[in-house]
Amino acid sequence: MLSVVGLICTLQAFALADAPPAAAVLREDWKDAARNRTVPVRIDYPAKIAGPCPVIILSHGLGGSREGLAAYGEYWAEHGYIAVHLQHIGSDDSIWKGQQMAAAMKSAKAAASSEQFIARTGDVKFALDELERRNSDAQWPLHGKLDLTRIAMAGHSFGAVTTQAMCGQSYPGGFSYFDQRIKVGLAFSPSPPKDGDLKRAFAHITIPMFHLTGTIDDAPQFVSSVKAADRRVPYDNINTSDEYLLILTGADHMALGGRSRTSEDKAWQDLIGKSTTAFLNKYLKGDKSQATYLDGGDFAKAASKYGTFESKKPK
Repeated sequence: MLSVVGLICTLQAFALADAPPAAAVLREDWKDAARNRTVPVRIDYPAKIAGPCPVIILSHGLGGSREGLAAYGEYWAEHGYIAVHLQHIGSDDSIWKGQQMAAAMKSAKAAASSEQFIARTGDVKFALDELERRNSDAQWPLHGKLDLTRIAMAGHSFGAVTTQAMCGQSYPGGFSYFDQRIKVGLAFSPSPPKDGDLKRAFAHITIPMFHLTGTIDDAPQFVSSVKAADRRVPYDNINTSDEYLLILTGADHMALGGRSRTSEDKAWQDLIGKSTTAFLNKYLKGDKSQATYLDGGDFAKAASKYGTFESKKPK
């Protein structure tokens, strides 16, 4: 039987490297008065920051926190991006802290709900508005440092579900959470639509997306029935924008969530960092050299040691 520690490791990757000298961190708790809801944030940014930088909004997985994807945020900050990690109260680490195993598992399953999904999308929209306000506030530490015309959305697991929604996935009744301020998406451990309607779900995604998964990237059984093979379903069925897919051989669910305990984890993490930065540089910075690296076969060759890499253009 899993211990509480085992459950915690399933829900969130804790072993994260210290912030490198090239990146700095700002933590704040933002209050959404309209929803009477607090949104804790962690912001990774270049330590030597000059002009406005592109922004990446990050959404953690079920049971995680604003710290859970720090490995990615730190890497991107080192490469000229500002990474804004959101903590989604109600589907964060509060669902298991201080609880016995059975209660923690029950809380986790209950938190993987439509209500929490809606709360998460609300957190993202609030954060986008709040960043606009704070970027114009001369008293804010990062005043004027955010380029809000170049925004990416990224997330792992439940955070990938949130990312897919904010990037244009459609839901029953034709409902969409898409926010036009988001220009590209990165989905770590993406998921197919619950109702299986692939045509409806993905017909209106028009922004580039990078999908990342592993050959044993199954969801925790007590939360979801999504299997590793299901993770490529969004990539296979989005036909209206540039799409990329990286599948790491032997990588499990938490390896995609930023875990960095083993040399293999760190090698995967380095590969993810290089490829996603090339993707971001191509679409948010117009960097032709990075586009060549990503599309010209060089990255595919480098990735072949660790897994497979695919890409496709709109049909």
